[in-house]
Amino acid sequence: MAVQSKNLNEEGMAAYRGPSLQQPHRARQALKDAYAGLIPPLLGFYCGITSPSVAQYAATLGYDFVWIDWEHSSCGVETMTSIVQTVSFFSEGKSMPFVRLPGHNHKDVAYALDAGASVVFPQVDTVEQAQACVSATKYGLKNRGSRSAPPFRLISGFTDQKVDQNQTLHENLNRQAAVLIQIESEKGIDNLDDILTQVPDIDAVWIGAMDLRVSMGFENMWGDEPKFLAAIAKYNSILAKHDMPGAGLAIGPPEVMTERSKGRAFMIVGSDVQAIMGQKKVLLDARSLMPKINPYDQRPPTPQTIKTEGIDNDLYLLPRDEEETKRLDEQHRYIVELCDGFIVSPIIQTDRLRMVADVGTGSGAWLIDLESRLRAQGESNKTTFHGFDISDLQFPTLSGDQHSRFNFSVHDVRKPFPEEHIGKYDLVHLRLLVWALPADDVDAVVANLTALLKPGGYLAWDEAAYVDSVDAAGTPEGVRIHDIVVDFMKKRNLLVDLPSVLRKSYEKAGLDMQHSIRYSSLQHPKLQATTNKIIGDGAMSVLRNLIQEVPTTPEQVKLNEEMKSLIASYPTTQQLMKWQCCLQSVVARCPQKLPPREPSVTIANGVTTNGATTNGTITNGIKANGATVNGSHTNGVKANGTHENGANTDRLAVKKLERGKSFSNPSSPESMALKAMVTLNRYRMSYKNDWDLPKAISSLRPFLEKAIRDKEPIRLVLPAFPFKSSNRTAKVLGADPDDAERISLLHLDGLCKALEEATKLKVDLLITSDGVMYNDLLGISDEEVWRYGEGIRRIAKEEGCSHISFNRLGAVISHEVDSTASLDEYLRDAPGYRRQLEDLLPNGFDPAQEIKTNHDVKLTYLGYKRFLDLEMQNAAPDDSNLSLRDRKAITAKNMIKRGKAYAEAIRNAYPNAIRLSIHESDDVNKISIAILPLASGNPMTPWHGALVRAVNGDLTMSHALNVSALKYDLVYEHGKPSYFRERSPLFSWAGMDLSFTYMYPTGIIVRPAHENLKYSLQDIDMAKFRALSEQCSPVVLRGFQDTKKKPIFVSKAKEMGTILPWKEGDIMVVKDQMNDASDSNVTTTNEAMPMHYDGMFKLVKVKDEQGHETVTSDPPLLQYFVCQATTGNNQGFTLFASSHLFSRYLPDKYPIDDLRKVRWTCHSGGYFDHHVPSLPLVVSHPVDARPCIRWHEPWPKTETKYGDASITIDNGDQALVALVDSLLYDERVCLRFAWEEGDVMVNDNMEMLHTRTAFERGAARELWRIHVS
Repeated sequence: MAVQSKNLNEEGMAAYRGPSLQQPHRARQALKDAYAGLIPPLLGFYCGITSPSVAQYAATLGYDFVWIDWEHSSCGVETMTSIVQTVSFFSEGKSMPFVRLPGHNHKDVAYALDAGASVVFPQVDTVEQAQACVSATKYGLKNRGSRSAPPFRLISGFTDQKVDQNQTLHENLNRQAAVLIQIESEKGIDNLDDILTQVPDIDAVWIGAMDLRVSMGFENMWGDEPKFLAAIAKYNSILAKHDMPGAGLAIGPPEVMTERSKGRAFMIVGSDVQAIMGQKKVLLDARSLMPKINPYDQRPPTPQTIKTEGIDNDLYLLPRDEEETKRLDEQHRYIVELCDGFIVSPIIQTDRLRMVADVGTGSGAWLIDLESRLRAQGESNKTTFHGFDISDLQFPTLSGDQHSRFNFSVHDVRKPFPEEHIGKYDLVHLRLLVWALPADDVDAVVANLTALLKPGGYLAWDEAAYVDSVDAAGTPEGVRIHDIVVDFMKKRNLLVDLPSVLRKSYEKAGLDMQHSIRYSSLQHPKLQATTNKIIGDGAMSVLRNLIQEVPTTPEQVKLNEEMKSLIASYPTTQQLMKWQCCLQSVVARCPQKLPPREPSVTIANGVTTNGATTNGTITNGIKANGATVNGSHTNGVKANGTHENGANTDRLAVKKLERGKSFSNPSSPESMALKAMVTLNRYRMSYKNDWDLPKAISSLRPFLEKAIRDKEPIRLVLPAFPFKSSNRTAKVLGADPDDAERISLLHLDGLCKALEEATKLKVDLLITSDGVMYNDLLGISDEEVWRYGEGIRRIAKEEGCSHISFNRLGAVISHEVDSTASLDEYLRDAPGYRRQLEDLLPNGFDPAQEIKTNHDVKLTYLGYKRFLDLEMQNAAPDDSNLSLRDRKAITAKNMIKRGKAYAEAIRNAYPNAIRLSIHESDDVNKISIAILPLASGNPMTPWHGALVRAVNGDLTMSHALNVSALKYDLVYEHGKPSYFRERSPLFSWAGMDLSFTYMYPTGIIVRPAHENLKYSLQDIDMAKFRALSEQCSPVVLRGFQDTKKKPIFVSKAKEMGTILPWKEGDIMVVKDQMNDASDSNVTTTNEAMPMHYDGMFKLVKVKDEQGHETVTSDPPLLQYFVCQATTGNNQGFTLFASSHLFSRYLPDKYPIDDLRKVRWTCHSGGYFDHHVPSLPLVVSHPVDARPCIRWHEPWPKTETKYGDASITIDNGDQALVALVDSLLYDERVCLRFAWEEGDVMVNDNMEMLHTRTAFERGAARELWRIHVS
């Protein structure tokens, strides 16, 4: 059925989407409808530059189709597939991908169709060629088809289009992709009548005019030669005879388009190549305007500074005139609406506010609005309001009754506030300092603001990420305005993404984070017109202010004129722009009672701490009730704000040694339970220090001790992994699990492994999918929930997550251990399970009352509402006459009700399990864990967003629509979009089609993209190999040829740098030599080894700061390996610990900058018989100065036949030894790498530490290792 013409501009080809965006559109029907006049002719964009990046832009332009020229490009199958799916996904199905094939090869046809494209066959001259071409696109003999089956891409999802149940599987697919043939020769035109008579299922015929002219001996793309025009006329008459749509180019001025569009239902009217070539005119225009340097008319004027009271004119980008004041008042009302009507964070109890400060108050709009709301609640008379700003030019005029409660003062927030304001405010609010706050001043400003707070007071900062406030329509004027503003901000050292640094500044100031919520105009389509005005007018205000500055250079003169032109044209161009607003609300709280200040990590000899001389050793005595505990660190466990008595045997940072084997006697149940509690704590969302245990963990101690004594397995339960968000256009990449789920499962499996290490018990995590509990509220089918669950189970199995099992709702209600229901059983039983679940709800449970009285429930409710903002943004109207906001609130409350019932079901089914949660909470009844190891940003679950990965492996989560197409590439795995990867030339190796798979938690495996690709180590670009390893070590080549050949292996090492030879030569052979002599090198045995870095005992003489001569280690920069043979049998792993990840997971008490001061001494015996004093714990990486850990794990004599090592901290807490060891073996930090024969690896010896697990004596395991500088 044809889409109505009136909707075509908005929806494009969306109405012709297939049942999946990975299938071709119903392009055959679209062509028929266009030819019949039911819709306008199909207009397309030519992609001659075969790049997914170009396709991302082309997909957003609104063309009916994008023509991907595979015939005239050198791209491989993977690139073609990525381009096709990029067009479908980034256009949301509004543009149809068409692939012009390289020829008539059957495999090429299948690749393009499987990718999701319609196809164009070039150079069709005969009936036989046409028959073979069409046959390759069809299924089934009765359709004369020879396309191979099964059609694995007939999986519904990604669109709302359904499969036609009245057609068979093959009939559905045969109806979708369009088949075009190209006639490009006189022979083809001569045979065209026979082709169209004898070959059905051709949907349109393209005239290749240029190739036709070449075959005739003519130049140029078009001409008026009689012979050529006769051929065109014959082509047209044959199409008319067969009632066949014509297709061709219609690029050019209007008269050319009109002439060449006659009879055409399918035309290319724009191209990427044309767009680039059009820039030549820009150059010619510039040359004519500027034949030589334009001289000044007179001597450059001396700049005059406009002085206004209180304003720093060199910094602040906005004016303070009446027009700007009016805009700020409008902006306030807009922000309140953007933030769902909240003027302050809902976690702040407004009835307790007695003194409120608004910093950067401007016109005072926020304060006045807050006062009116409090007055409506009967609370205003209790509260005093104070506004601060750098200028008084916009302060409001107060009415008579406001004078007693409102005060306004001029103050620069970068300077300390007057004493009379210190410690007086219950709430300090500020908004949009992005226009006036230099990057270097953020920490000082937060400290000044913190000083205003009472204990327990709130700091609420609403800040814009201006870098994201782009003109999404991409109008030249909008893009240029945005670029000018960003450029000026950077020149003034203003942060274009200020919200990204606030969390760290809060932590430095000693504040407790409460929440960080991102509000986006993308969640409020109805606000688009207001967004355009507020953000666009704000940018205009910046430009109006900037043109007041007197230009002093030719470039500034030119820029001034450009800004004036943009301001003048703005009333007209604004109508085409589509600005965005991204606002982050970051709320923190001043601790109720400030903790006593602890000593620094390192104290020099003779420095006094708390009035007592330390003699160079830190005691770290923790004060309890005002008294020092024995002058030594007890590591007492703090729960509910109090210190429990602790002993040295209960140290929380427990030393981890060889996997599965302890060097000491088995620990006591008390100590092992404590280790398990610390492990759980480290995986929490709000982890700070090992000893800061919440009630949900501290209360587990008796349970854990009993389990350890009784040797009972431990079970964790986590309700999670329901289904992918239904918002496939803005939030997620599709309906199926992707790389976000893979990393999450590996992360959770690591938690179980760590708990097993701590308790020596079997630990498993039961993931109970709550999908069927909520899906009907959100329009997700039961079948989709089941398929998502199956996908999760498959990933867990493929990734070896052996500690994770799964249950669905039915198993929870029936108290089964596992659920293996088939799809049919699941669809039959799911509605009944939902009804049974409702019966578990406690009598009288009122979600509204719970939200008011239960802080955990309130946090969950607010999280649901944020989730529903995007989930329901495209929700169709219902019969309730309720607003969308009210429907969201009702849905969130229904989710609270079902969540409560589900919690009861889990509690009943698994009363002895440790309850984990993905939701923020107070960690009283459940443990809120970080389900993904994110480097920064707000916590987000895998099913609510898309994974974004930096080159160095750092992970963030984002809604897919917010990911910059300029900075990130969409990576496909198994033909489906999987995650976004930072764009870098390090992923493009000349002449090679490669895949890059990130390991967990660190490292990359590089493979040929297809099994049939045979690349040699000889062909590897070693500069890129090395550079990639310096970003995310270790980097492994797997599946390459010639890796075990010594001459090639050594020659490639030389391409990376200078080889640093061993005593034995360039290569050290790491193999068990079965030598029992105690002075043997442990490297050439089968023993486990300590965590260390290579070159530790390669000593050089240096002079210390006092000029005294000492020795220190001189390690190589890189390790270069090849695996000649493996052990198999799950032995002989190499472990790599990342300094970067180590630094991320440090307790708050031990910031990495403090650890830079720590010195340690290693005394080793055996083969490495050295005493190495005063080694730095942290050094700077030679490439980018990032902190790198230098360490050797203690290695006692009692458990090794070879070299031992003892470690002492020279100038700090000896507890650091255990902390460093435990973090280096942390599952989130340490890669357990299993070698495969032929693997080649480069490892950054500065960034990484490494060790080895034991293996069977005499095993074949053999590695070759070269050191490179």
